[in-house]
Amino acid sequence: MSSVRPELKFSDDRDQRSFYYKYLRLPEKSQRTLRVADKGEYYSVFDEDAEFVADLIYKTQSVVKNAAVKISGMETKSIQYLTLSPAVFGNLVKIVVIDMGYKLEIYGKDWSSCKMASPGNLSEIDELINTSELSSVSIIAALKLVNSASQGKKIGLSYYDPNSRFIGLSEFMDNELYSNLESILIQLGVKECLIPENSSSKDPDIDKVKQVIDRCGIVISEFKSSEFNVRNIEQDLVTLTGDELVLSTNEMSSLEVSQSCANALLSYLSLLADDSNRGSITIGKYSLEQFMKLDYAAVRALNLFPPPNFSNSMNKTSSLFGLLNNCKTAGGTRLLSQWIKQPLVDFGAINDRHLLVKLLFDDMNLRTNLQNDFLGEVPDIAKLLKRINAKNNRMARLDDVIRLYQMCLKLSEPIALLTEAVGNIINDDEKEVQATESLVRSLWIEPLTEYSKILQTYQAMIEQTIDLSSLEDATSAGAMSNSMLAINPEYDETLMDLSGRLEKVRKGMKSIHEDVADELGMELDRKLKLEDHHLHGWCFRLTRNDASCIRGNHKFRELSTVKAGVYFTTVELGQLSKEFKDLQVEYENCQRDIVNEVVATAATYSPVFTKLGVAISKLDVLVSFSHAAAFAPIEYVRPRKVYRIGAESRVVDLKGARHPCLEQQDNMMFIANDIHLEKGKEEFLIITGPNMGGKSTYIRTVGVIALMNQIGCFIPASEGSEICIVDSILARVGASDSQLKGVSTFMSEMLEMSSILKSATSDSLIIVDELGRGTSTYDGFGLAWSISKYISTKVHAFTLFATHFHELTTLAEKVPTIKNLHVVAHVEDVDDASIRGSNDNITLLYKVEPGVSDQSFGIHVAEIVKFPSKIILMSKRKASELDDSQSQDSAKRPRFSNDDVLKGKDDLKKVLRTWKDNVEKKGGIEKLSSDEIVTELKALVAGDFKEAFEKSEVLRDVLSL
Repeated sequence: MSSVRPELKFSDDRDQRSFYYKYLRLPEKSQRTLRVADKGEYYSVFDEDAEFVADLIYKTQSVVKNAAVKISGMETKSIQYLTLSPAVFGNLVKIVVIDMGYKLEIYGKDWSSCKMASPGNLSEIDELINTSELSSVSIIAALKLVNSASQGKKIGLSYYDPNSRFIGLSEFMDNELYSNLESILIQLGVKECLIPENSSSKDPDIDKVKQVIDRCGIVISEFKSSEFNVRNIEQDLVTLTGDELVLSTNEMSSLEVSQSCANALLSYLSLLADDSNRGSITIGKYSLEQFMKLDYAAVRALNLFPPPNFSNSMNKTSSLFGLLNNCKTAGGTRLLSQWIKQPLVDFGAINDRHLLVKLLFDDMNLRTNLQNDFLGEVPDIAKLLKRINAKNNRMARLDDVIRLYQMCLKLSEPIALLTEAVGNIINDDEKEVQATESLVRSLWIEPLTEYSKILQTYQAMIEQTIDLSSLEDATSAGAMSNSMLAINPEYDETLMDLSGRLEKVRKGMKSIHEDVADELGMELDRKLKLEDHHLHGWCFRLTRNDASCIRGNHKFRELSTVKAGVYFTTVELGQLSKEFKDLQVEYENCQRDIVNEVVATAATYSPVFTKLGVAISKLDVLVSFSHAAAFAPIEYVRPRKVYRIGAESRVVDLKGARHPCLEQQDNMMFIANDIHLEKGKEEFLIITGPNMGGKSTYIRTVGVIALMNQIGCFIPASEGSEICIVDSILARVGASDSQLKGVSTFMSEMLEMSSILKSATSDSLIIVDELGRGTSTYDGFGLAWSISKYISTKVHAFTLFATHFHELTTLAEKVPTIKNLHVVAHVEDVDDASIRGSNDNITLLYKVEPGVSDQSFGIHVAEIVKFPSKIILMSKRKASELDDSQSQDSAKRPRFSNDDVLKGKDDLKKVLRTWKDNVEKKGGIEKLSSDEIVTELKALVAGDFKEAFEKSEVLRDVLSL
């Protein structure tokens, strides 16, 4: 493979020994850390890292090479190595760090310098990966647990968003399962979490915190405990924010635990070491309650995001993010990811988004023009600003500044489109028209107009300093690079003087070119070419056949002969070529200083561009929502009514509800269902029915629609649907075991349900699928029964419970807010053995109706997947035997009232105590035989307690057993 070099090259054995000697002396690394040597033109990995990369990238170990290295004296060590081209290494970095959560160490050639990277800290490897392709921001957080008998479990957390340059502080109390911690980690989309190192391994709370972080798929990094302090935090934050009163407000001054976490973040990320951060970072308090809470099980159950290592070639309808992501900008894509993790709970904010989506949904011309004419041309503003503000401008390029300039030129387009749109709103509700117009003006028209005015000075600077003709050449060439862009010579006197001298030399070379062409009788440019050679500078070239005319002529000096022809020069051209080269170097140095000045000036506009980027990203996401609603197989609708949290009347009444992802899959004809939940009447739905009949889809549909409503999107249902705002979506769906973590399927179920019971409120939405199947039937049913009764009678949260425990449906007789539903399946009895075992005798209708399903149809599903007919027949026979046995037992066993059972229990205790006393009086079990002991019991039943047994049906039933 071209990316794998056959050997490592060193200038001599001493260099080789020194290189490997330093490599072998490196400190031991963790298993999830990749160590790399940057060799300039390529990268190298060694030993177990080489094997890991070979398997991951090349799917074979044959690409790994061996080097025999003399360490000292006669000692030789064999070291495995693998070399990677920059392109392959860039792809490796994305897979390993971003997708797999590894840490990365990139060393220099001599192992002295080292760049560190991790999922939450990508600043040092920005040039290696295309961050605009990332669907979410790499958020890093630090947290500290304070556990006291008086206050309880208190967590302080601080996080850093590198795109918006924002430090958030949050402190909250938590329960013993750390449900609030799980919610905030999901809301923020944290990729890496710092905790104090040397945390007591004997502290079970620390272990629980680590388990929660790990369950959310977040990388844990232990950092020096001494950095979790508040000694210099106020001074450091003043430096970073430029605000002398940054911690003077009561809101943040009291958050000392989260301040100590912020101090650890500053140290870990070295934010103070980068001068570009000074005065450009903002800080604020983050409240957990401002968004809907999601547990990790709900994120998985509702398929909110594609799985890790998701390929773009895979179906985008496999996740809600993929379905709704019609964004044209990188900032919009990242904001969409954030909104899905942070559904709103404020009625007013949700209604505002609905109004804006309605405007964009109704006005197709506005939507398509924004997408095609403006949003598609917007660059990744956050990425460009990051490069422009990079330390020492090492990453800044002139074309980054130009891309921002080109966007400024197009700002008038969305302003004009939106201004025209608000004047043409068609709506019968005058209040909604006014509200929509006010929103559009405050969110976009007024801010974009203001930013456009401020950025006119930025545009003027670019037009004054940049040679716009070179910009046009770069654009027409299809790609923009610094080599094709040039500073306007008129901007600087020195530059203008150098430009004039360069032009004079260029004319002199052109004159010599014409004279030589006349002298040799060669056609100008077609035969005799004047070229800038990478070694010889400006010189002439003739083909080998034509070059015979210069041989023997001392005026011409041959330089080299290659396949393309013969290069030669004259004394005059040689002198002008050297002069041109010197002037060009001087010109480039002068231009470089001006470029740095332009970039530094552009960096001062970062706050304006940041606000502009936020406004455009919001526009992009809401346009994406309207696009998804318009292009669904059946258009999404705006809910007719949305009920607030805490309202006396709370209803979920979805007519013709559909799962948004499933309905868009190929060859899918989705069967819509109505869903009704109402406070005080129908709060708990038990859904029974056949496997593969649609129970799981039904309960997930409610969760996805609730979330879509609260991020501001229209919902996949019919007109007239109503829905209430929920404070959390909690799920227990599809638990799986993890042998490496020592967590079984049943333990995972119990952990999730325990967390739900601790954190659910009457405003929550709970989704439970097949609870209790990880243990014995009787234990599982007992737990399902007790949990269902607790939620329905104590919590009163809207709950959808899919189960195969048909006995659970009797709860509806005891709790009035429980309602039974079942998935309809049509079954025909098939007597013909030739077709028995086919799927002709069961039809899954995927329709949910009131009532109870009397069977699970598991054997019928086995028939559908073509199980052998012998196994099917045996299964049916055994199932029939068990049903008969249970029916007989049930028929035989009488039912007793609670009072009868308690009275019978007391009588039975008296019998057993008397029996024990009599046996002990006669010598105990050491002297009496088993038959004698049993005879003593029979005598008591037939004698002293005969009347009690005759009167008590409970005792007679016990006696029959």
